[in-house]
Amino acid sequence: MRRSTKALLSLIGTAVLVLGVVADFSALDVKAADYEKYYDEKGYGDFSIGQVDEVNSSNTITTSALGPSAEEIQQNMITAQAAADRQALVKEGSKSEHRTVISSDGTASYSNLNGLYLVDKIKGIAYTPAGADAEKYYCVAYETDAGKNPAAIAAATDAAKSVNAVVGPSVVFEYGKVEGDNVVKSGEAAEGTMKMGLKPSFAGEGVKVAVVAVYPGGEVKILEDTDDDPTTVTVNVPATDSSLVMYTIIKYN
Repeated sequence: MRRSTKALLSLIGTAVLVLGVVADFSALDVKAADYEKYYDEKGYGDFSIGQVDEVNSSNTITTSALGPSAEEIQQNMITAQAAADRQALVKEGSKSEHRTVISSDGTASYSNLNGLYLVDKIKGIAYTPAGADAEKYYCVAYETDAGKNPAAIAAATDAAKSVNAVVGPSVVFEYGKVEGDNVVKSGEAAEGTMKMGLKPSFAGEGVKVAVVAVYPGGEVKILEDTDDDPTTVTVNVPATDSSLVMYTIIKYN
């Protein structure tokens, strides 16, 4: 994965123990339905030190015009960098190639589930929620691995072994929906159809693939591929009450 994308992924949330996945998206500071504008642009003022008023006869510096302290300057710089990093995360996750899947015949499928898609090992995701009001649904999707999410990856690996398959890339979905000017966690968008583009190691004529869905608490479901394109995998995603699901591509031996 590109180093810049790795750095962006490290910004997302905190760990959830039951699934071993990163799931607290409060740091995303969601403010409105327009996901590209979730992060407010803040002004952090002038970081320069002001002029000293005077030095009196006791050589005591009058500090009224010194401006912010060194600690305040450092904190302002940290805050400004965090805001810039969050905006970079939105920019990366909003790229059209992450939510587009190109089939072997050149046909393009586009995701109509709004949100941020941070994928690199997966060649795009096109997601179509089953509900009629797709515009109210939202997701944050990002790739993960055993180092970040050992419990979830272990569950997917066990499921793959049970059908004589090996695991490939995994992506965590945090589902939400728009309520007023906010996005709240909700599993309503989880039911639908998901198409993912395959890298060469998992693609090819005669290669059989599927997707393992891992839910909080360790429940797993194997979702079979419904298309015959050797460069993509398409699955029907079942409804769930959980707003958090990890999907792992598997390849049968």
